[in-house]
Amino acid sequence: MSGIPRIKVTNYHTFFYQYEFSLLDALEAQEIPAPYNCRGGYCGCCKLRLLDGEVEYVQDSLVDLQDDEILSCCCRPKTHIEIALPDD
Repeated sequence: MSGIPRIKVTNYHTFFYQYEFSLLDALEAQEIPAPYNCRGGYCGCCKLRLLDGEVEYVQDSLVDLQDDEILSCCCRPKTHIEIALPDD
């Protein structure tokens, strides 16, 4: 993919990735209330649903994930993505 990845967050807004370390950092920069706890891939609190697109992991995770789940503290967008925050 060429260009800057676009991040669409269901029930929030769409923005362009600014090359923060992780997707969680990008969400926080946009003041989107994404859940998190450990920021290291250990607890799974930052688990989101990936509705469309691809991410790449910048650090390993110890959490088992379903095919449509990602940990925002451990990944960044590889392509344009669409994600959904948990309902809680």
